Amino acid sequence: MKINIAIIACLVIVTSACNTLKKTDKQFVDNNINNIAWAVISFKGHGLHPDDFPNGVPTIIFNMQDGKINGNDGCNSFMGLANYTKDYIKPGPIASTKMACANATILSDFYEVLASERITYHLTDGVLRLYVNDAEVMALKEKQ
Repeated sequence: MKINIAIIACLVIVTSACNTLKKTDKQFVDNNINNIAWAVISFKGHGLHPDDFPNGVPTIIFNMQDGKINGNDGCNSFMGLANYTKDYIKPGPIASTKMACANATILSDFYEVLASERITYHLTDGVLRLYVNDAEVMALKEKQ
């Protein structure tokens, strides 16, 4: 019973938090990155090895036309809102599942990046690079 009440309380908080992000009437859509599953290949300058992630490497999908972001952190799924411009991404509140996973080495840092005020991005030679305060925080490639 306590678990059900806690789950309901979390859902209410997440739902109300998601409504605090002001969604613009028209989102910027970059068809080169929109609705593509992007696999994280490096995080804060360190290459990621698929063997370290039994549930698969972290992935991010930028759903620009609907102002959403979702994916997984290598263990848990996440979803949230985001505003997109031609220059940056402004993530909103993120909700995630809470499974316990071995080797969950980047989880807190991963969500810290997703909670950044502004994430700039550049796509070059098939590699999507995300920056916070001009420092590269992630490099991603289209998931195969």
